[in-house]
Amino acid sequence: MEILLLTVGFIGLVIAALTPQSTLGGLLALASFGGYFYLNSLENWVPIIIFILGICLLIFEVFVPDFGVAGIIGFLLIIGGIYLTNDNFGLALRDLSIAVVASSFLVIMLVRRGYSLAHLEKIVLRNNLDKKSGFSSNFDASGYLGKTGKTTTPLRPSGKVRFEDTELDVISTGEHIDADVVVVVTKVEGYKIIVRRVDQT
Repeated sequence: MEILLLTVGFIGLVIAALTPQSTLGGLLALASFGGYFYLNSLENWVPIIIFILGICLLIFEVFVPDFGVAGIIGFLLIIGGIYLTNDNFGLALRDLSIAVVASSFLVIMLVRRGYSLAHLEKIVLRNNLDKKSGFSSNFDASGYLGKTGKTTTPLRPSGKVRFEDTELDVISTGEHIDADVVVVVTKVEGYKIIVRRVDQT
């Protein structure tokens, strides 16, 4: 039962990250992880805190992919939290391996169906959705296709770019781009502007 709850918890995180059902996925993960630790009858909160910190670092790694160390430490903390829960490293590694394989399979299936982190980027881009920031409900960004601008914030992968006198929310093609870097618009999908770094020669 415990291994099933752990697996469902990771599946909930995947659903929260890759689908529009973020709230449902988050609640599923929270309930499953809570049930997992409850069934293991923990006597203190240390394993739970370590486990939660590991999950937070993995989430941080998703938004700052160039950081690297956060993901490694996060994964080790998750293993540590599970190990301290059942005091058996082999069992902890087995449970986590099954959970990771199941959630990885779900990730592959969702990505093949076109799901991505785009919906999370849209949530981030909800800050400043006004005309002053270059957004309106009928905003057509197609005119910016091929234009160059300069980043005013880091793109991780979402952020802001200034095009002449207008600052707009954009999304990079996946790479991390620092602030004050020249980028070019390569694709426009409705109000979503996708950019890449301009190669400097």
